[in-house]
Amino acid sequence: MPVAPRDDFIGSDEYARLCEAAEEGERLEDIDGQVIRMMVGGSTAHHALTRRLDNLIADRLAPGGPRASFRETMRLQAGTARFYPDVFVACGDTVEPDPETKSVHSGTVILEVLSPSTERYDRGRKWLKYQALPDLRHFVLVAQDQRRVEAFHRQGSGWHYELLKGPDAVLRLDAIGVALRLDEFYSAIPMLTTEDGNLAAQATFAPAQVSGIAEMKGLPSSPDIDAVIAELDADECETAIAAIVGLVGTPSMEEWKSVLPERLQDRLDAVLSVDGYD
Repeated sequence: MPVAPRDDFIGSDEYARLCEAAEEGERLEDIDGQVIRMMVGGSTAHHALTRRLDNLIADRLAPGGPRASFRETMRLQAGTARFYPDVFVACGDTVEPDPETKSVHSGTVILEVLSPSTERYDRGRKWLKYQALPDLRHFVLVAQDQRRVEAFHRQGSGWHYELLKGPDAVLRLDAIGVALRLDEFYSAIPMLTTEDGNLAAQATFAPAQVSGIAEMKGLPSSPDIDAVIAELDADECETAIAAIVGLVGTPSMEEWKSVLPERLQDRLDAVLSVDGYD
């Protein structure tokens, strides 16, 4: 869901008033009093993926069970924050919107289709707030420009990261008993298919994905750090992502440097020193 380039800091009452006055197609998300104006729709690929994912999940939910899937027009409340996920599934006794807050307060599965304008937001502040949902079991990031899905599965008090790519990969959402092959939903994107209808080759990894994963692991980020990471080629990006995911707990700065090739470690060290990181 693309983000409009404007935001404000307001209170809850003002947020409710703005929601009532929102233009058609506009959705307002609220993080700690900061309202972020989102526009429903976006690219053709974004819309097609969101619709296909929602339809596939809704069709496979056990009939008559206490579960419901929603698309980007339904509001989800996570703690004091309020969002419009691209797709989410609510379970239990809280699948209906609260009449007072006009929000659903349960999110067992959340899927966000990544857009250039929202990727950092989805990976960063939004993901941190989603973790306030006690029943959240699966958080999924779906790329729209290549066949790549990143899934975070709750395991005890932590999260297990899973990277899926290729047409035979399967996204397993065990908490709701749903499994989706990537080719089931990526076939909705013309740019990712060949003339005979088969899925096109997997696109390569990019530096922005390295930065996003690093930020989600709690590693520092800045324009200068991004400039260093931007020099990674596709193979180096894939290696770095695998290394970052393998870091346990809160990584040290030495561990951060170690995920990059030797040719960039001294540069990152210099940037971290200037930015005040040990």
